[in-house]
Amino acid sequence: MNMKKLALRYSLEFIVIVFGISISFYLEKQNALSYKEDLKNVSLSKLKDNINEEIDGLIFDIKVHSNASRYGDIIYERGEDLYKQNKDSLGFYLSYLINAATIYVDNNEEYSSLKNSGLIELIENRKLVSLLQNKYSQHNYYKDVGAMFTELYYDNNSLRKYLDSKNRKIHWGLAAYSTSYKSNMKYINDIEINMVSSKSILHKLYSNLLRKALKTDSLILKEISKEINQ
Repeated sequence: MNMKKLALRYSLEFIVIVFGISISFYLEKQNALSYKEDLKNVSLSKLKDNINEEIDGLIFDIKVHSNASRYGDIIYERGEDLYKQNKDSLGFYLSYLINAATIYVDNNEEYSSLKNSGLIELIENRKLVSLLQNKYSQHNYYKDVGAMFTELYYDNNSLRKYLDSKNRKIHWGLAAYSTSYKSNMKYINDIEINMVSSKSILHKLYSNLLRKALKTDSLILKEISKEINQ
């Protein structure tokens, strides 16, 4: 075998070996990426379940605070008429307004895992990444507002004195009691009427804040489905 043929043979063998190694590395890399892609989708599926649970809580909280705001408005606008004609309804609205408080509960464990593992970098849907970052950056704010709301208004003895604690019924869907208005008590004074109005406004602001959170969560669910099913 002459030198040309020998050189050609070794060259071809070298190319085959290099090609085989390259293919091996490529397949290994693709398998690793595929594995990470599967992990990302599993993590997003768990995150989706968590958000669905949060949405159930948000819907409940929005209902509580929306009702409280509405009942506060009723007292502010028609409270004196209710005092004269329907003390039971006045007591119901006032007790609901006093006792309506919720705790914002979130679950950011899966998002933290997605972020800390670097799997979030594999999400191709950048809109989803932006929505997730915005959502979880707001959670502490929702909690702080809820805590402030509870601290400022939940334990208000000046309004509780008008209610008959011996005659109370639990609200359906709300961990609070409705009571009747004490028959021997005068109608609430102007300062307390302003307090009722302030509470009503705060309930409305908080329910609107939670509605924004609900809208964001609903958008995230849609974008997660797009990412997983692409």
